[in-house]
Amino acid sequence: MNRSHMDNMKELIHREIQSIPNLAERVAFKDMMEGVFLALYEKNEEMYQSLENRVMDDLAYNINRYRIRTGIVEKQYLDLSHHMMTPVCLEDAGYVQYKIHDIRKRLQEEGRFRLSTVFIQGDFLEIEKMLKPGKTYQGILKGDDPYKVSVCLEPDRRYLKQIEHLYHLFMKNGIPWQTVNAPYLFKMMNLCILDLPDEAREQEQVFRIGVDFDEYSQMVRYDMVPVWNVWRLQLEGIGFPIACGDHENFEHVVSIRDYGAEHAYLVEEKAGIRSVRQNGERLLITGQVANAKKWDIYMIRNGEDHKIDRYTYPIMENLRIDGFAERFQKKNGQRVKTKGELERFIRGFGLENYIEYKDCHLEDGAGERMQTYSMNFFMKDEIRDQKGRRRLVLLFQAMGQEAWLLRDIASFIVSEVQELYPEYQCEGRIL
Repeated sequence: MNRSHMDNMKELIHREIQSIPNLAERVAFKDMMEGVFLALYEKNEEMYQSLENRVMDDLAYNINRYRIRTGIVEKQYLDLSHHMMTPVCLEDAGYVQYKIHDIRKRLQEEGRFRLSTVFIQGDFLEIEKMLKPGKTYQGILKGDDPYKVSVCLEPDRRYLKQIEHLYHLFMKNGIPWQTVNAPYLFKMMNLCILDLPDEAREQEQVFRIGVDFDEYSQMVRYDMVPVWNVWRLQLEGIGFPIACGDHENFEHVVSIRDYGAEHAYLVEEKAGIRSVRQNGERLLITGQVANAKKWDIYMIRNGEDHKIDRYTYPIMENLRIDGFAERFQKKNGQRVKTKGELERFIRGFGLENYIEYKDCHLEDGAGERMQTYSMNFFMKDEIRDQKGRRRLVLLFQAMGQEAWLLRDIASFIVSEVQELYPEYQCEGRIL
C-alpha cells in the first residue's frame, strides 16, 4: 500500500470528523469510516498491489535472477569453500611444475611453451601495446640453476571460452542473454617461453620465472585467479523419465534441495533441451533423452557478500535496475529511440562511480582509434553488411575510481548498447 496515500486519506477523514458539531453524529461517522470505508480502502489497495505483482511476473522473468558476478583474487587467498564465488577455471586452484624436458619438447613442436598465466592491471590501450606482435621480454627461468629465456604475452583464451560457453547455455535454456561484465578475464595473459639455452638439463625442475617487462613491470601480477558465481554440478534425476504427449520428448525431474531454490540453474545436454522449468526445489527438464542419467547443471548463485569478505579488486556484475518500465519494454520488444531513453538504459547498470554517460553522436568513416572492445566477441552478425556502417560513439566522463578499468567498463556498456543498435558500429570514448 502506498503509505503517503493512506496518510492523506486519514488526514482528510480526520478533518471531516472535526467539522461535525454534533458529538453523537461525530461518533457515528467515525465508527462508519473505521469499520467500513477504511477497511474497504485497505482491501482495495491490497488487491491492486496483488494485481500489480501478477502483471510484473507475467511481463518477464526477473532480469537479475541470472546476474553474473566476476572478480579476481590472489591465489593465496582463494577460498574454495566460499558461499558464492568459485574459480572460472578450476585448474587455477592448483600448482603445476614442469621439467626442462617438457618445455624443450613443446618448443620443438609449437615454437612456444605456456608456462603460467599473469594478470595485467593496466588500461586496455596499454595492454594493447604490451601485446604488440613480435614484442618479447627477457626473463630468468629458475630451477636448480637460472637460465636466460625470451618470453612473450598472449591472451589466455581459456577464460573467454568460458564466457562463450555460458552464452550457449543461455541460448539452449531459452534465457535472454545479457553481457557479462568481466573486465578481468580480458586482462589474463599467457606467459610463453620462446627459447631455452642448450645447457639446461633435461630432468631439472622449473620452480618459477622472473621477467623484466620494462616500463610495464608494475602492471604485472602473478598467481591471480579469476572467480565468478557460476558453479558446475552433476546431479542425478529423480525416478523415471515421463513420456510427453508428442511421443518424442521426456520430462526429467532433478532435485536442487541441497543447493537452494533461490539460485538460478542452467542445464547442458548435447541431445537437445526443449525447456527447463524450476518448480520449487526441483528442475523439470524436457528433452529427447529417454533414459535416466546424470545431468550437467550450472548454478548461478545469488545472494550477498558476507561481512568478512574482502576483495583487493572490485567485484563486477551485470546487475540492472528492475522495474515495470524495464520489463514492459523487454516484453514488447520496444526499441530505445531517444537520447533520454538511451541514457536511462545506461544508468540502469549503476556504474556511475566509475564512468558517467555524457552524450552520443554518429560518425562516418573510420574515425578515431577505438578505445573499447566487444565483450560479446562470440556473437556474429551474419545478416547485416559490416562494411560502411556508421559509428555510434558513446561519450563517458571518468569519475576517479579504478582508472585502469574504465575502458573495460565502457566496453561492457557499449556491448549492451550494440545489441540495441545492430545497424551501427558502437564504440565508447573516455573524455
